[in-house]
Amino acid sequence: MRSFEETRVLRCTVDKMFAVVMDIEAYPDFLPWVAGASVLTSQDGELTAELVADLAGTHHKFRTIDRYITNKLVEIRLLDGPFRFLESIWTFEQVGDDQCKVHFSIEFEFRSMMLDLVASPIFTTACKSMVQSFEKRAMAID
Repeated sequence: MRSFEETRVLRCTVDKMFAVVMDIEAYPDFLPWVAGASVLTSQDGELTAELVADLAGTHHKFRTIDRYITNKLVEIRLLDGPFRFLESIWTFEQVGDDQCKVHFSIEFEFRSMMLDLVASPIFTTACKSMVQSFEKRAMAID
């Protein structure tokens, strides 16, 4: 199983950063490994999403259930897809008028050994740039 985590203080408010993380359908606009993204269902504090990952030129669809507390926490768990296991957590904390502390963690393992060999390096690189990608997106929108 592979894992990555990062905590950073960013120059934006908690509500802005939370909104960027929750804008799943915009992921293809700023995450190069995401070829498609949609919200399938949404109700208070929970949604299901489908993402299409472009990993080494092949597309892999996966669905997640995302539970959240507005401006505090997003917990993402795999429903189905090319992973044996996928779990990710975002936490948000306001630390100043225009700054927030963001913590991102992810653990994953691909279902197939062949896919793991090919896709894990790409997905690991994507995970390591995740917070930076979301920060750039937050800075680019009003």
